[in-house]
Amino acid sequence: MEAELLIPVIIFLGGTVYATFGFGDALFAMPFLSLIIGIKTATPLMTLNGLTLSAMMMARHYKTIDWKAAGRLVVASFLGVPIGIYFLKYGNEQVAKIILGVIIVLVSLYNLLLRKKATTSIPNNWAYFFGFIAGILGGAFNTGGPSVVIFGTLSNWTQMQFISTLQGYFLPNGIFIVLCQLFTGLLNKTVFNYYLTSIPFLFLGLLTGSRLRKKIPEGKFNNYIFFLLLMIGILFIVRTVLQT
Repeated sequence: MEAELLIPVIIFLGGTVYATFGFGDALFAMPFLSLIIGIKTATPLMTLNGLTLSAMMMARHYKTIDWKAAGRLVVASFLGVPIGIYFLKYGNEQVAKIILGVIIVLVSLYNLLLRKKATTSIPNNWAYFFGFIAGILGGAFNTGGPSVVIFGTLSNWTQMQFISTLQGYFLPNGIFIVLCQLFTGLLNKTVFNYYLTSIPFLFLGLLTGSRLRKKIPEGKFNNYIFFLLLMIGILFIVRTVLQT
């Protein structure tokens, strides 16, 4: 019970990360919440939290959304979400998390240490691949962000294009995941109770993160994103190995 007192702090910090970078609340919060309330409660809770944050941010930044890219990501993600939800109920959580963590770490290290600034963008149709992977990860662990984030950085979006287009993906995708979780019984009274108590901390995190984002130089934004992903990937691997 004492551990549950940490939930508002975790929610606030996750909301701050999301408002700063346009993603990452679940990636930050899921490892901690899973320890306190279990992954089958933490996943739908963070889906509701992410849906709330994306709706608020999309209302503020909708003018800079790349709607075509967001649409491709959403369509492909919808196909992957049911696979992820099935895996959440019946799959091997530990193996999947280790694989996810290794992929995130390798991609982050490559972009931080080896990849030079690209002069051309990745082909638009690659959005379908990254969106499908995001759907699987989102349905299983509410961690579809890294796949979409990698596509965004490879597309050479500006800072505001990056943040706003992510919301164009996260909002409809979050609605779809919530409906799937409701249908499969993952979204229950316990989850809604946690969600209602977390709303004030989401708003506080949103305000804090919006102020922090304004202090990040445009040229450093992608480096900060991949550093964040690197830390999250390492955390995924270490936490999963310690639990096995």
